[in-house]
Amino acid sequence: MLLRLFKNSPLLLLISGIILSSILWLSTVYHPGASLYPDTDITLLAPFFDRIHDLTLLKAALGFAVLIIEAATWNKIINKHSLLRQTSYFPFFFMVLFLSCRASLVGFYPALASSLFLVLAINKLISSYVKERALSEAFDAGLFVGIATLIYIPSMVFLILLWIGLLIIRTINWREWACTIIGFLLPFLFTYTYNIVFNPHYPWYNKIMSEFFYHSVHLSFSWEQIMMMVIFLLTAIGCLWFFVNRITDNVVKSQKFWILMLWFIVIAAGSVLICPVKDSRAFTILAVPGSFVLSAYFLKTRSKFIPELLFLSLLGGVIISMFF
Repeated sequence: MLLRLFKNSPLLLLISGIILSSILWLSTVYHPGASLYPDTDITLLAPFFDRIHDLTLLKAALGFAVLIIEAATWNKIINKHSLLRQTSYFPFFFMVLFLSCRASLVGFYPALASSLFLVLAINKLISSYVKERALSEAFDAGLFVGIATLIYIPSMVFLILLWIGLLIIRTINWREWACTIIGFLLPFLFTYTYNIVFNPHYPWYNKIMSEFFYHSVHLSFSWEQIMMMVIFLLTAIGCLWFFVNRITDNVVKSQKFWILMLWFIVIAAGSVLICPVKDSRAFTILAVPGSFVLSAYFLKTRSKFIPELLFLSLLGGVIISMFF
């Protein structure tokens, strides 16, 4: 019943997503004894994140603002290009739900800020579909991935996604590929120059390498975490199977984008593998393609009982994980 209500009332879905995520974030920030999780050093902007770490309310406000902007931007891109063939706020809802489902996700951290720029890069890639020349779009997409990598180093693998996207969406043009590389390298040039002038003695290399070589992985989970992971995994498998089998039901443009989303999932999984800190934040970027895959399933499936059960299970798993 709840899923059907949300499908028939998009505005209610939008409002519910904002209210639910607000409650989840506020319950973590103001919970007695709760503290925002520290950042890792796998970012070239570590001094900035270090400065705001102890400013709890500011850090939470920045994180929540970035989350809402990112989810709204992603939802707008999907609706603008009719990639689900109907206007919906499901991508927004699922993204804010996924990125609010653990206390460790509450705050302003590198992976969250980085994923916003990856969304902007995907938007530039999609916008190049109908253009005869797309040098500026290719450059902008590379630039956004470069900025994302400055913020969160494992995002470097998404340069591969841009090249795959150019192969899927456009004909081969070496100039466009070169533009993605130039755009990608430009933020590093500015950052390198800034560091030489203003912060020449900051131990960038040692701090980053210490995370990759000396960080220990802890695989201890509470029953709430295990339950939530099982629910997410079962839902993801079911939705992904449905998604793969429905790709050919779309027009050519949507087919290309749906295939790009599958590659997005693969590359995002690669970023998790190379991230030395295997906590919930490492999976943040997966929320972008994941929200699209789940939206496609819940909007297009003709079954009634199973989607409703999965949807209620997702909500229940998040609530239990956060409050019990």
